[in-house]
Amino acid sequence: MRLAAWQLVAGVLAALAAWGLAGEAAGRSAAIGAFSVWLPNAAFAVYLTMRARLGTPSAVGFLVGELFKIAAVVMLLFAFVRHVGVQSWPALIVGLVVTLQANIAVAGFLRKI
Repeated sequence: MRLAAWQLVAGVLAALAAWGLAGEAAGRSAAIGAFSVWLPNAAFAVYLTMRARLGTPSAVGFLVGELFKIAAVVMLLFAFVRHVGVQSWPALIVGLVVTLQANIAVAGFLRKI
């Protein structure tokens, strides 16, 4: 759950940076990319936490959840592009990548502490 919170922080910072560097349209596009990744990851973290607290974690449950998470990311991106529109594809990709890589960066940083 902490990693999902850090992922949200990274996505918001990426959107603000895009907004400041390239304007409102880029900031909005980066926010769409970040949100499309963060929401399924946060839902997956809640699912894994509930499974662990119930004492029923399993590899199959993890893999099925991971597949649903990937499908949710793709569906969210498709829905945003179709209904909201993306004005800056590079900013959307930056928002996606920054938010995805935040887990790796934070996990590596926390491990060193």
